[in-house]
Amino acid sequence: MSIHLIPGLGATSALYEGYDLPGQVQRADYPPPPDGQRTTFAEYAQFLIRHQGMQAGDSLIGMSLGGMMACEISKWLPISKITLISSCTDRQHLNPMLRHLSFMGPHLPWGALQRTVCPLPGMTASRRIAVDMFREANTSFVRWACTHAADWNGLEHHPDLLSIHGDRDPVFPIQRQQVQRVISGGSHLMVISHREEILPLLVARHGESPA
Repeated sequence: MSIHLIPGLGATSALYEGYDLPGQVQRADYPPPPDGQRTTFAEYAQFLIRHQGMQAGDSLIGMSLGGMMACEISKWLPISKITLISSCTDRQHLNPMLRHLSFMGPHLPWGALQRTVCPLPGMTASRRIAVDMFREANTSFVRWACTHAADWNGLEHHPDLLSIHGDRDPVFPIQRQQVQRVISGGSHLMVISHREEILPLLVARHGESPA
């Protein structure tokens, strides 16, 4: 059985740099949707199962959009554990302003934005890492996800789901959902900035100490 680490929107597998977990770990990157914008959220989840070679009994760890994708994957494949980081189980948990702006997704010049965005003076280390990943993210996937994530129908239940959330997350405000582990001072990018707090939770959840 494997642990699959799924990044957020505009991120790559580099998001999980330093996350050394016990057992067999696979870090996912997002390929373009197989049928372009016509690909549904459910179809992409099934495509990612095949692309990553996921198997019944695997565990999924997903940050932001990656957590939503993990929830959707669990509808099509028996997943033993789901761990959400700065994520949600329902689209209503998303900041309403961001949800209402999703219609702009297909029309924004994502390729040009990725080429021109760059770290600014005074940026935190976590934001600099996020900018670098955004520049490397698959443009077709980013354009697709910005539209379809807002239409996701959510996950009603999973027998072993843990939500780790920051109390300063503006994307998925903590007041809009129920979480099991709260990271004090954690923003949406806490998977980078609060790794020393999050990693022990993941290690404990998956058994042994990392080598």
